[in-house]
Amino acid sequence: MRLEPWVYSYRLLGRAVKPLLPHFEDLHNSLSEAGVKVSFAAYVSLMLLSSFLAYLASLIIIPLAFFFLRIPLNLTSGILIILVAFSSGIVTLLIVYSYPKVKASARKNPIELNLTYILNFFTLLSSSNVPPRSIFRALASIETLKSVQKEFRDIVRDVEVFGKDLLSAIVDNMKYTPSKSLRDILNGYVATIRTGGDPTEFLRLNTDNAMKERMTKLDAMLESLSALSEIYIMVLVAMPLLFIVMFATFGMLGGDSGGTLSSMLYLLTYAFIPIAGAFLMVILSTYEVG
Repeated sequence: MRLEPWVYSYRLLGRAVKPLLPHFEDLHNSLSEAGVKVSFAAYVSLMLLSSFLAYLASLIIIPLAFFFLRIPLNLTSGILIILVAFSSGIVTLLIVYSYPKVKASARKNPIELNLTYILNFFTLLSSSNVPPRSIFRALASIETLKSVQKEFRDIVRDVEVFGKDLLSAIVDNMKYTPSKSLRDILNGYVATIRTGGDPTEFLRLNTDNAMKERMTKLDAMLESLSALSEIYIMVLVAMPLLFIVMFATFGMLGGDSGGTLSSMLYLLTYAFIPIAGAFLMVILSTYEVG
């Protein structure tokens, strides 16, 4: 039996959270964009119950820890326990509240990175006079783009299982995609068909624009990487060599009093260079190539 804590949370707090739901409307949208298959009211109930349980657990665990560590319980420690417990509840609330937004962002990034490939494939099929329903069925079955299949599988499901017409299914599902670019393109595709326009020409124009935007982003990224490579050479190659030569020269001239230069050389070799290298690697990992 699968554990579904939101079900128990809704049973406990379902009626109590209903007046609070309008205050979490942005969370409702995030749940839809993240593809979290939990009802809005149930998720809010889970969020509030988790926060309360974290608060209650802190009130129990911290005094026990004080007891085993033989820390005296007085007014000051009591206030500290309450503050820590309250902070635990707030942090838990924020974590559960932020989870759908983090997951929506994780879904959005692959779509944005692969948008040009999706549009090229879409345009190719449309220009070959493939029926729109078959186009979306093909988009939903692209094995090389597993991260974006869901956006099209839901449309195909609504058409083939629930009997909706294709254009209505596109509009209904695109409200929940985390990618504004894909949402605008598909809504424009629907509007073009409904107004009697040429959907292939619409897709071709958007493909060209997406390609130009991608090239602009890649040029900017290459310039940033070029600057980063210069910083790398300066900070991790030239500067350490300069300091090593300086320290060695001072040591030969008898300027190493008390081993200071040796200590600084060890710090440079085993602390500064690894830390600076790790920092530059973290910066480099933020660049996305697609």
